[in-house]
Amino acid sequence: MKGQSLVIQFILFFMIGFSIFIGISNFYKSQSEIFRSDVVDLSLDMMNSYISSYIINLVDTCKQCDYVTVGLDVENRTAGYFYKINFTDNKLDITAPFTDKQSLSSVHNIDSSIVSNGEASSAETINLTFNRAKNELRIQ
Repeated sequence: MKGQSLVIQFILFFMIGFSIFIGISNFYKSQSEIFRSDVVDLSLDMMNSYISSYIINLVDTCKQCDYVTVGLDVENRTAGYFYKINFTDNKLDITAPFTDKQSLSSVHNIDSSIVSNGEASSAETINLTFNRAKNELRIQ
């Protein structure tokens, strides 16, 4: 009888210890996922602001030029994701492809006076092209 109570006691303490281990590991896993989500959100906003500032700089510089092109080597791979940069409906839309996260901007209302279109990836060089004669901005 004494041997059986030791086995039961061992199994009971093992289950309690294993439950505590699983609980603590789930807590740290959830904290890691929350942190990763926050990093992706903030880096999307940062990327959107960075490209918006380049667009404003591109449109504002060289008033006598008819055609201006700038290449950006971003290579931003925060939290394991490259970003997809898109101009749709005159809005700058940056998404992290394997998440449901996105950052949408009107590029400080520059979209009301300029026709914009195009699509690019942060894994490659992003080419911003502004055609002043047609008042057209393109991302490739």
